[in-house]
Amino acid sequence: MNQPPQTFDPTRTALFLDVDGTLLEIEQHPDAVAADPDLIQALGAASHAVDHALALISGRSLEDLDRIFSPERFAAGAAHGTELRGADGATKKRPAPSLPAGMLARLDRFVARADGLLCERKAAGFSLHYRKAPDYEPQARSLVKEILAELGEDFRLIDGKMVLEIAPRAHTKGEAIRWFLSSPPFTDRRPVFVGDDVTDEDGFRYVNTLGGYSIRVGGNAGSLARYTLDNVAAVRRWMSGAFAAGICADTDR
Repeated sequence: MNQPPQTFDPTRTALFLDVDGTLLEIEQHPDAVAADPDLIQALGAASHAVDHALALISGRSLEDLDRIFSPERFAAGAAHGTELRGADGATKKRPAPSLPAGMLARLDRFVARADGLLCERKAAGFSLHYRKAPDYEPQARSLVKEILAELGEDFRLIDGKMVLEIAPRAHTKGEAIRWFLSSPPFTDRRPVFVGDDVTDEDGFRYVNTLGGYSIRVGGNAGSLARYTLDNVAAVRRWMSGAFAAGICADTDR
């Protein structure tokens, strides 16, 4: 499997990073995830190296990302691009259809009856985690598919790592990356995107169309990603080496 380059031209590179399973290990409960000081320092150094053309691209909300990476507030495409924050700190929330209150109440009732299930409300959708209750996966999947059918074509199902997510069809990580690349300091730069699962495939697809670097964590068999890194620890080592301020080099080809 192809390993990504170890050096990049900092003046021509934009770095996009998924969070869970990429920068941080996936935990039993999403609220248990928090960045350690070494990671925050490494992200700050990488951001400085590329003149702040670095953004987190995550299914998590902007508020949750700020909790995880406190006290830093990085540019971010949150909730699969529903919530956006540029390098200048300005935020934007893309319009999205809302879920009916009755539908959410039905979901809450199901979760209350199933010990270990967790439902995360998103800006325009939800994530149903069954990592702590794998026996409930068939029932959870059935309910989520039922909800998706009722919502219609405006929404899609994202089948992640022990999580089922309903999100707006028009909001993808690829679209979030596109948004960043349309404005400074990301403009006219080659994108590098690192992710770890099916939720990142839209991002890989878009980055590939631009001749960028798509990198999947944990192997890229069946993925659109062209490069791979073994695990979270490998991502951190690679990022700290390839994007340490002052040591990037031109890899244009």
